[in-house]
Amino acid sequence: MTDNILSVIKQTFPGKYDYLRLGLVKLNGKKLSVTFLVPEDVFDYELKNEDIQNIKKAVSETIGTDYSVTCQFEKIILTPESIRSALAEHMAKHFPLIAANIDFSRVTIDLSDGLALSFTVQQNIRDYMQTVDFDKRIKEFFYQKYCLNVTIDFSVVEDSEVTFSPETAMDPGRYGKTVTVTDKVLMMGKLADLHAPAVHISTLRGEGEDVVCCGKVNYLSFKTRDESKRAEYKKFFKHYYTFSISDTTGFLNVFINTDDEFGALQNGAEVVCKGRVNAREDSSNYSMYVKSIALCKIPFSTIAEQTKPLDPPENYSVLFPKEYHEVTYDQMGFDFLVDKRAKKVNHTANGVTLAVRAIKTERAVVPYEVAMCSVEDGKIKEYMHTFLKVAFTEDNEKAEYANRMGYASPRLSTVIPDLLKFSAGRLIVGVNPSAVLEVFNKIAKPLRYTFSNDVHVLQPAALKYEGEKKGDALEEAIAAANAFIFE
Repeated sequence: MTDNILSVIKQTFPGKYDYLRLGLVKLNGKKLSVTFLVPEDVFDYELKNEDIQNIKKAVSETIGTDYSVTCQFEKIILTPESIRSALAEHMAKHFPLIAANIDFSRVTIDLSDGLALSFTVQQNIRDYMQTVDFDKRIKEFFYQKYCLNVTIDFSVVEDSEVTFSPETAMDPGRYGKTVTVTDKVLMMGKLADLHAPAVHISTLRGEGEDVVCCGKVNYLSFKTRDESKRAEYKKFFKHYYTFSISDTTGFLNVFINTDDEFGALQNGAEVVCKGRVNAREDSSNYSMYVKSIALCKIPFSTIAEQTKPLDPPENYSVLFPKEYHEVTYDQMGFDFLVDKRAKKVNHTANGVTLAVRAIKTERAVVPYEVAMCSVEDGKIKEYMHTFLKVAFTEDNEKAEYANRMGYASPRLSTVIPDLLKFSAGRLIVGVNPSAVLEVFNKIAKPLRYTFSNDVHVLQPAALKYEGEKKGDALEEAIAAANAFIFE
C-alpha cells in the first residue's frame, strides 16, 4: 500500500513533484507517518503550504480515508562533505573492494551544475569498476537519493597491490562520525553485534535499521510482569527496562524485554547497544528496542573532538577580502549615511560590520546578498561582498533581481567558511546582527562551523533610516562601518 506513494503523487501532479524522495514510512495501526526528502533549493524556495496540502491529500487518497496521515518534509543539504560521506557509506556497503582502495579525501566534488565526481584510481581498480557497472550504479544512487544528475570522470594512476580489509571497508562511518568503545562486558545478546563502531545519536534518522549506539544511562526504570498473565502474550518476558542514553550529541530512549535482571545496569553506567531505531509517534525523539547490550568505556573526549566546531579555514576558497578605498557621500548615494563632518572618530573602534539583503518566503528568511567590512582602529581596512545563488519563485521585481544577480554566484553554504575566516571571532556590528548570525549558523551547523562572535547593535537612528534603502549590501556595510566609527 505504501510502496506506490511516489508514483501516485507523480501521476496526480505530472512533473510537479518529481523532486520528492521517500524517507521513513511508518504504519502503526490506522496511523501512517510519511517523511519526504526535499532538495535544498526546492525546500527553501519552491515548497509552499499549498504543495504540502496537495501531497498530503494525494497520500490520503492513496491509502484510503480510514487512515490518519501525517506528512513531514526534511531538507537535503548538499555540500561536498555530505556527498563525500554518502558516497563512502554507499560504496562500503555495495562496493567494498573498490571502497578499500579509494582515497575519499582525493575525490573531487563539484556541485555547481548537478554533481560532478572525479576519482583517482589504479588501473586494475578502474577495470574492476567497469565489470560491476560502477558508473551506472553510482549515478542511479545519487539520482534516487538526491535527484541529482551525475557525471563521473577518472584519473588513472599506476597499479599497486590491491588491498581489501572487510572490517575497514564495510565501516566508513555513518556520515563520517563514529566512536569505538572499549572494555565491553556483555549483558544481553551477542558480543559480535557490538563490534561495529557506535554512531553518534545526533546522526540518527529513524530509518528503522539496526545500528549501534553508546551513551551514559539516565532515568532508568525497571518493572516485573505478573507471571499469571503469561498466557496473554505471544512472547512473555519477566522484566521490562526503560531508560535513555546520552553520548553528548543527543539522547535515545531505550527499551529492553528480558527474562534476566541486570544488576550492573544503573544510572550513570556507560553502555553500548544495538537495536532497531524508530522515530516516536508522540515526539521528534528516537527509540531503540535493544537486541544486544554491554557495559563499556566510552571515549567521550573523542566524541567531543569529533563534534566540536571546526576552526576557520586558513585559506579563502571562494571569496577574498578586497582593500577598501574611501568613497564620498555623493558616490555612495545613500540616504542614511552618517554625516561625518560634525563627528569625532573613535580610534578604538574594532570589529566587522555585517549587512545582508534577504527575502522572506513562506518558510524562512533567505539571504541573497551579504557583505562584511573590517574596521581596525577607527578605519575601514577591507571588505568582502557577494550575491548568493538563490531560486525565488515569487513574481516580483526584488525576487527577479535576486535570481538574476545570484545566477552565477555561490551558495551561502559555500561561502560560510570564508565569512567565518573574515570575521575571525571579532565583534560583529550591524542593525540586527544576532538574527543574521542565527540564519548563518543554521547553514553552518551541518558543516561543523559556528559563528560565536559577540555583537554590537547599531541604532537605526545612527544610520538615519528614511524610507527605502538605496545601494547594495556592500554600501550598507560601509554605511554601518561609518556609523560604528563615528558613533
